[in-house]
Amino acid sequence: MLTLKWPRLESLGMNYRQIIAESWKYTQSNKRLIIWFGFLSCLLTTTVGVGYIAYQFFALKSSYLFSSEDHSFLSQVVGVIVDFVKLHLSLTIPLGVFVVIFAILYFLYPTLAKAAAIQIIARNKNGQKAGVGTGLRHGMMSFLPLLEYHFLIKTFSFFSILVEMSFVLRNLGPVLFKIFLPLFILLIIIGFVLTLLFTYTDFYIVIDNEPVFSAMKKSAKMVVMHWKYTFLISILMLIIGLRIILQVIMVFLIPALIVLITGYLATVTLPVTGVIIGGIVGFVALLLAAYLTGIVEIFSYTVWTYTFLEVTQEKDLSARESAEARTTVSHEVPEQSSSES
Repeated sequence: MLTLKWPRLESLGMNYRQIIAESWKYTQSNKRLIIWFGFLSCLLTTTVGVGYIAYQFFALKSSYLFSSEDHSFLSQVVGVIVDFVKLHLSLTIPLGVFVVIFAILYFLYPTLAKAAAIQIIARNKNGQKAGVGTGLRHGMMSFLPLLEYHFLIKTFSFFSILVEMSFVLRNLGPVLFKIFLPLFILLIIIGFVLTLLFTYTDFYIVIDNEPVFSAMKKSAKMVVMHWKYTFLISILMLIIGLRIILQVIMVFLIPALIVLITGYLATVTLPVTGVIIGGIVGFVALLLAAYLTGIVEIFSYTVWTYTFLEVTQEKDLSARESAEARTTVSHEVPEQSSSES
């Protein structure tokens, strides 16, 4: 019988299994953290993500590659919005205010939620009592630098590159898309390397109050000096993330089947009833997907916060420093302090 063995991670100086276990236990015992800084944040990002993916799908479907129509999908959307405004003028201002508030929350709150969550997790790890209010208060201190970093690095994210690839394919055609494909592959590789190098940037900004470029520099140095730690934790989190992604897909797949069935029945019997049922099922699926994703977010923040606190405690030896001298000093310091007391 074939059995898979995990590498002896403890030999690298860090007990990864203990970090994963403690992080999961901490996540499960902090429901308020999940609700305020996981669920609400992921509800915003998931809603926009679903809408953006739907737009990309229909825009590609309506392009000249798959359709003979002269107008683009964007022009159709604008036309629908204009017609809605003309027919429902009284609803335009309330909906406009709602869209503006939603957009502000989408661009600002996920970053604030991440800063607050990291503050709470780090302070609880170090024995401090910190709740939602403490996290928000201290998270706001690092909110602007963290927001600046997120806008700076977002260009190289995998999702952004996919959107750019879709734009080129829709508007410039498959011939030019093939020409630009090596460039896109290079950008994906560069994005992956930068994501790995800047793994600890958020934590340097939030926990140590480092400026953006200083945090990026220290993160890159930390990853290079402790690449085994970062790589192995990244692999573990990727495996866990893939499992959760499959669960989220199932969450959306089952309601999608229900919506398709109710949509078919609606065309045969009652259209309004089918739309209402589909909307309710879709909304429940969105809430459930956001909650599951929120759990993963807080769990991921906890794992990386614990790893960051653990790794930054280790001091690297210089080329002139003796390993034996360092060991001797570390053993003598407690004895000296005890004798003085």
